[in-house]
Amino acid sequence: MRGRLAAITGGASATPLLILFAFNLVDEFDRVAFGVLTPEIRDTFGLSDSGIVAIASIAGVTALLAALPIGVLADRFRRVRMAGLGAGVWGGMTIVTALSPVAWVLTAARMGAGIGRVVNEPVHASLLTDYYEPEHHPKVFAFHRLANPIGLASALVIGVLGSMWDWRLVFVALSIPTFLLLPALFRLREPLRGESVDPETASRAAAAGSVPFGEARRQLFAIRTLRRVWVAFPVLGIAVISMTQLVSLFFERVYGYGPMGRGVVTFLSGLGIVVGLVVGQRLATRALVAGTPERLATYDGLAIAGIGVGLVGMVVSPYGWLSAVFNLLTGIAIGAYQPCYYTLVGIVSPARVRAQAYAWAILYLGGGALFAPMLADLGESSGYRLALAVLAATLFAGGLVVMTAASSVRRDAEQALATLRTAAELDEQLRSSGDAALLTVRGLDVAYDGVQVLFGVDLEIQEGEIVALLGTNGAGKSTLLNAVSGLTDPVGGAIFYAGRDITHADAVQTAHLGIVQMPGGKGAFPTLTVAEHFDLAGWLHARDDGFDARVQEVLQRFPRLGERWDTAAGALSGGEQQQLALGMAFVARPRLLLIDELSLGLAPTVVTTLLDMVRDIHAQGTTVVVVEQSVNIALALAERAYFLEKGQVRFSGPTADLLGREDVLRSVFLAGASAGAVTVPRLEEHDIDVAHGPVLQCHGLSVRFGGVAAVQDVDLSVLPGEVVGLVGANGAGKTTLFDLLSGYLEPSGGRVRLDGRDVTGWSPDRRAMAGLGRSFQDARIFGSLTVAENLAVSLERHLEVRSYLASGVFLPDARRGEDDVAYSVEDLVELLGLGALRDKQVRELSTGSRRIVDLGMALAHDPTVLLLDEPSSGIAQRETEALGPLLLKLRDDTGCALLVIEHDMPLLSSVCDRLVALELGRVIAQGSPDEVLNDDRVVRSYLGGDSTAVLRSGDVAPARVGGVR
Repeated sequence: MRGRLAAITGGASATPLLILFAFNLVDEFDRVAFGVLTPEIRDTFGLSDSGIVAIASIAGVTALLAALPIGVLADRFRRVRMAGLGAGVWGGMTIVTALSPVAWVLTAARMGAGIGRVVNEPVHASLLTDYYEPEHHPKVFAFHRLANPIGLASALVIGVLGSMWDWRLVFVALSIPTFLLLPALFRLREPLRGESVDPETASRAAAAGSVPFGEARRQLFAIRTLRRVWVAFPVLGIAVISMTQLVSLFFERVYGYGPMGRGVVTFLSGLGIVVGLVVGQRLATRALVAGTPERLATYDGLAIAGIGVGLVGMVVSPYGWLSAVFNLLTGIAIGAYQPCYYTLVGIVSPARVRAQAYAWAILYLGGGALFAPMLADLGESSGYRLALAVLAATLFAGGLVVMTAASSVRRDAEQALATLRTAAELDEQLRSSGDAALLTVRGLDVAYDGVQVLFGVDLEIQEGEIVALLGTNGAGKSTLLNAVSGLTDPVGGAIFYAGRDITHADAVQTAHLGIVQMPGGKGAFPTLTVAEHFDLAGWLHARDDGFDARVQEVLQRFPRLGERWDTAAGALSGGEQQQLALGMAFVARPRLLLIDELSLGLAPTVVTTLLDMVRDIHAQGTTVVVVEQSVNIALALAERAYFLEKGQVRFSGPTADLLGREDVLRSVFLAGASAGAVTVPRLEEHDIDVAHGPVLQCHGLSVRFGGVAAVQDVDLSVLPGEVVGLVGANGAGKTTLFDLLSGYLEPSGGRVRLDGRDVTGWSPDRRAMAGLGRSFQDARIFGSLTVAENLAVSLERHLEVRSYLASGVFLPDARRGEDDVAYSVEDLVELLGLGALRDKQVRELSTGSRRIVDLGMALAHDPTVLLLDEPSSGIAQRETEALGPLLLKLRDDTGCALLVIEHDMPLLSSVCDRLVALELGRVIAQGSPDEVLNDDRVVRSYLGGDSTAVLRSGDVAPARVGGVR
């Protein structure tokens, strides 16, 4: 006997298994007795069939509802004591059942007995998972669950006693073994959570404390395997909770079986479960030994469907003995299911919330109990054959759902182990050095709609640091911030904040914990005023004593926000909205501030102010993680950096070390496009057709919004082949001027001429067909189309045939046009390095990647004059450095004139023939780049004196640009 037990437990002590087996056995006596003696109890209280089934269902539902609180307590306190308490409750309620004078007392007693028994499910399963190693779990669980069919064998004795004694006396006798076993249970050792997987890690993680309920729930519901299994559990619940009563009533009504006959049928069902447990544990063990845990889900699904097969056999059988045989087959399927299920949940659930994983399953089972009275009513009104047939059909569907969980089992098992190890690691850091990292990310995987973006990312941020998060466009930087702040739910890995597992915390919880994210370029609500935004920013602090002072400090740094206090954020410029977003983050007093694209679309003076504010926030004790495309700006803020490429960390260390890493800091998209273009002639070396006259010209152009003059009497001209830069502070009217030139706004005064023609009254599409190209600050492209499709759309201007009918019937001219478009798309994809993104929908791309696509669409349009609104906004520094030569190559190859809005001074200085500076909608300076950038008014209103903000790209060595050193 000892040898057999050692084979089951892998040589570990069999005492816990034997004691828990014994309690699982004696608690079965009460349930079996109520099932076998259902007709006698029904008659004693004068109930109908549906009435007695309703009492059983109410008791079952109550027990199931209690399972989750029991699971929560089991993950916090000693599980051995909870198991003993539950045993005492069900033993006591068994006696109360026998003494019940009326139906409502009987109902209350059954509810109490059910609550006591349900302790076994999450508590026993959690204990056994930690007592014994995973490869032995199938045998351990099979042995433990063997108590249930052996308990069913008591149906024979109960049937005999029920025919000889009053049913009340039977219940009193069945309660005695429970109380005799209690002392042995309380002497069991309490195992560590996760001890069977990694004892050392479990020991180190024991001091980490329990997981809060909300976080535990998010952890468990993020496990795809569990979600799939739980979807099927309401169906299984109908069978588990009510099938004993339904089968008993089926054999009484259809075949006229009395207590003895029903006892034999129940005994045969128990015998089938014994056989099924043996089969199930062998299948599960082989799956684990073969390293294919995903087969556990497949076996579970087949077993659930097998229960339905047995029920169908019972329904169609013409003889009682044949129905009993099919009931035996049903028992085999029930038994085969259990070792696979308990082993499956044990390996995919994090150790510190495993009891709750088992408890949630029980709660879902309770959903099925709600339908049990309906089946009983159906049996009374239409026959029990129909009732069992309906139940069989639902079981088939449930089995198929469980089988689909197989694809996620392996990943979820790895995730469970990673969570335990990360918790232990952080606790070890805290105990060894007295200080653990504020933010720890381990093996993080994130996917959108099945497309994986992050692959095993590791990150560690110490309290009080400023860390830069850099990388190529589309590397996953914003995705990483979203995962930390709870906006995106990871599919793998672990995130710990201040020693707490927040892997699946939502944004509300992370905000309460002190994590604040400033999103890049979209941190404001267009319909709310500036004042209302600051009210929102203080929602966690209920306007404490320092709130108003913090708001005033923000307004001192950003006076433009004070001037627009009652203005809707949608009417602010992009830079002003960025100021508002950072101001909101400042007044929220974060412990961890995540900044996405700090300098996105901002003038140098504003960037200088933002840098100062970030430093002040940091000085007040806030830890900062900043995503920034400009390595130069990152150098000014952070001493340490992580560099991401294609969803993986390529570099971590001192920020200054990045400057020597050309293998990391390189242009991914535009390097090939700009290759050989760095020597393209500048202004004095290339011809500008002065005789032709301006290709784009405006005179006295003005527009007002309400009482605000956004553009005032602007005169501007662009000659063929000329590159003109448009600079000015945020809110100076640059984008508004573009809207006037391209026809998106109607001017209140002035005229616009394109290639000598007055186009002031023309629509945007008509101007585009005439050769005016336009890009937008926020890359307005078609999110639901692929990259290639967006590029194809931009070639529409050059199609000779635009007939749907001609295309539909494949006329030669239409086919030639489509072939030309396809060739041009491939050329652009190759030119811009977009091959890896060619067939991805644009909405899946990062901000920087969308900007590259937007640039490609502008090139495809082949315009006479092209308006580019901050072409470097959102793209990595190396892409910006490659962009200048590409623009010059575009001008040289096509003769296209360019009018460019840009805040990157090295870029503008390298490509522009002339600069035009705006302030408050007026032109304040124009001329060569050197003349404009050294103009006192431009330096004072726009550039400021911080070289870091001005020199966002290029060499960071001391240089003189626009009076800045």
